[in-house]
Formats: sequence, structure tokens, C-alpha cells
Amino acid sequence: MKITKILFLVVPILSCGFAHAETQSPKILVAYYSLTGKTEKVARAIADTSGGTLYKIQVAKSYPSDARERRAMLELEIEENELPPLATTDINPENYDIIFIGSPVWANHISQPVKSFLAKYNLTDKHVIPFVTHSGGGKGQCFRDVATLCSGCIVDMDGWSNWGGGTGKKLSRWVQNQIADME
Repeated sequence: MKITKILFLVVPILSCGFAHAETQSPKILVAYYSLTGKTEKVARAIADTSGGTLYKIQVAKSYPSDARERRAMLELEIEENELPPLATTDINPENYDIIFIGSPVWANHISQPVKSFLAKYNLTDKHVIPFVTHSGGGKGQCFRDVATLCSGCIVDMDGWSNWGGGTGKKLSRWVQNQIADME
């Protein structure tokens, strides 16, 4: 009789533990680099929809404020495939399950700061979902860049691409679908 009572107490406790494990939501990071604010706008909308942690990728040394100087510096970085050092941070993307990674499109590719970010961390087995903003030229090679730099990652090759940084219901639905596909 005593054994029966103990089993009735243990079984509900164990089943509660299993139910909790099944409903645990994935940890989501929304990491992005934005030079003009367009990519940041999309990143904020993705973080709001997903409930993810928003993280701005920052370079250790700021780009020049003069447009001509900045363009020359960016072109040189791209041409020489130079990865700029990043500012120190306390975020560790390796602690997340799903990583939305955002970048402006630079010369048909993701920005050099985003390349630095992806090269810095081991994101093996992470779900990486790229999103980019552009000025009318499209996504270019950006999603392939992410797949190449994220060796061992599960990269969504149908990421989000938007002219001018627009947000709205379409973006919210896309984010919700991405998360649902991962769960």
C-alpha cells in the first residue's frame, strides 16, 4: 500500500518535468550590423516578433563619417577581404539555438563586420537565418556568403531580403514561420 502511494506521488512529478522540457522555447539571437539604420530597423522588428535578444555588431574602429572616405575604406576592405576587428562584447552567440543575422548588402555580399562576426564564433549545429537590406540591387551573394562562413551551421537559404529596410506584417509572418520550422 505504501509503495502505491509513493508511485502516485513520483509519476506526476516526473511527468511535469517532461512536459516542461517539451515546451521550452528556443533561445533566439538577432545579431546585425547597420551603417545607415535600415538593417537595424528590420532587426528590431525581428526581435520584437521573435522575443529574441537584439545585438548590434560593432567594429572596434568606427568607419569615417565622410561618405567618400568611408566608401573608399569599405571598397578596400571588400577588395582585400579584410575582416575588421569587432568591439568587445559580452554576448556569446554559441549560447543560442536560432541566430538571425542581419547585414546591409555591400558590393553584392554581406558586410565585412558581419563576416568578422561569423568568423569569430563556432556556430556549428545552430540555425542561422540571414536577413539583408539593400538599395534596390537585391540580396546578391549574401545568403551564400553566410552558408560559406557558417560551416556546420543549418543556414536558411531563403532568408529575408528587403529594399530600404521595410517592416510589417509580411516580415512578422516570415519570422513566425522561421521559428515554427525550427521547433
